[in-house]
Amino acid sequence: MKNYDIDRILRPAFKLFLMYNYESVSTAKLEEETGLTRGAIFFKHKSKEALFKAVVDRYVLEFKPGFTEVDDMDTLKSFIDAFLADTSRRMDEMCLLGIPNVQRGYFNLLYQALKYYPEADIKIQAMFGASLKIWEDILQKAKESGEIKPTCDVHKTALQFRYLYSGMAFEDSFSKGLNLDSLRDLFYSLYDELKNEK
Repeated sequence: MKNYDIDRILRPAFKLFLMYNYESVSTAKLEEETGLTRGAIFFKHKSKEALFKAVVDRYVLEFKPGFTEVDDMDTLKSFIDAFLADTSRRMDEMCLLGIPNVQRGYFNLLYQALKYYPEADIKIQAMFGASLKIWEDILQKAKESGEIKPTCDVHKTALQFRYLYSGMAFEDSFSKGLNLDSLRDLFYSLYDELKNEK
């Protein structure tokens, strides 16, 4: 198909799968959201299941946040700032798509993946593990540079940062979505406890 743009299909499909359960995303909804015909929508991904898997791959499993390169970060503080800025940017992008509560949609998508994407649980656990490793790497770097206390347990502290984010994101998904100001306060409070007073 000439001038075939997969993003013109995946991005609107992502929005629909965030907003609705898998069963509720009909071909008619896909046609309306994309402005394309059934044939164009299923040209590359031949079924709704295949399209759903492509959406999960692109926007969840293969997603690379803007702060993954620990080598580019001078300090744990700069990493925290980058993490918060990237989270804010992604939330703004989702709002522009018409998704006010990003976290609710995201958790919905993950639970749907467990049901309709074979071995999604293994892939999601690997994604969480990779995220934890990023926190461990920047904490180890901060420990070695003297930015944080030498007594810091890198693994446990990485879990604290991860669970602060995921726990708050989950609870806030039941209201208006992640409160970035509260998350920022908690991250900086933890950072202040870790900081090495020279």
